[in-house]
Amino acid sequence: MRIRVPTGPLTRCALALTARRRKGRSVRRRQFLALGGALLLAGCSADARRPAAAPAPASTTGSPGPSTSAASPTPSPSTPSPVAPPVAGTAEEIVARSTVPVLCYHQLREFAPDDSAYARTLITPPAVFSAQLQALRDGGRTPVRVEQVVDHLEYGTPLPDRPVLLSFDDGSATHASVALPTLQTFGFPAVFFPMTVVLDKPNWLSRDDLRRMEQAGMTIGAHTWDHQRLDRVSGEQWQQEIDQPAATLAGILGHPVDLMAYPYGIWSAETLTHVASAGYRAAFQLADPVDPSQPMLTIRRITPPPTWDGAALLAHLDADF
Repeated sequence: MRIRVPTGPLTRCALALTARRRKGRSVRRRQFLALGGALLLAGCSADARRPAAAPAPASTTGSPGPSTSAASPTPSPSTPSPVAPPVAGTAEEIVARSTVPVLCYHQLREFAPDDSAYARTLITPPAVFSAQLQALRDGGRTPVRVEQVVDHLEYGTPLPDRPVLLSFDDGSATHASVALPTLQTFGFPAVFFPMTVVLDKPNWLSRDDLRRMEQAGMTIGAHTWDHQRLDRVSGEQWQQEIDQPAATLAGILGHPVDLMAYPYGIWSAETLTHVASAGYRAAFQLADPVDPSQPMLTIRRITPPPTWDGAALLAHLDADF
């Protein structure tokens, strides 16, 4: 009888191993088992047709890399670089920047029969005032805050095209009743310099007026205590005329006041020394030339008379600064 030998994959592998033994190659049992297991894994299995899984990519550094499914760490926000404080310009640089027109107004009311000829140069009827502001707008001028002008002079910070600054001296009640609502209509800022001796007196600004004007976007500066000429002051008057008004206004407004305007626009070298010692950052005169050694304390202004129409006003802004 012929015995049929199974011819499956395992049988073929076993026959091959037996043939090797017959050729004299002795294989230990332990080696045979290891070799047989390897053959089964390599191709003698019935699952040999299934594709093997793709090997994982090798690390280029020779060490296990991080899992690609792990979330990348969130970078910490960068610390902003410190901003350097602005550097004040030299006196020569400030003089060169002193080209911003500054207008100075006083009383805004109709003329009275007993007004002197000189007084009428300082009185601006409300309709004339409104017309002059309209001329500034129509002429392309941009009223700016006094703080912007001072920063521009001291540090060279930029200003809008064709800037102009509006200022008001003495503390007339018309600054609250006429100037403020007219300025608000046009959307113009301004700075006001009241004497402190007149506050809360009839026909003059009150402390509440000052607070209301500041809340409306206006700036308040000092104008001495009682309008003394500062080229004639001496002794204890310096403290009364320069130091005390700043302290009074600071108490009313709740913050330091470091701007002032000289009565009559008059000053002296001694004036500038006391003004600087009192802590004022900037001070305004009238039409005299800027002092080349103290330009921040001698900023020029002009007083537009009520006889100037819009064309005359704009012409003076171009010619006088």
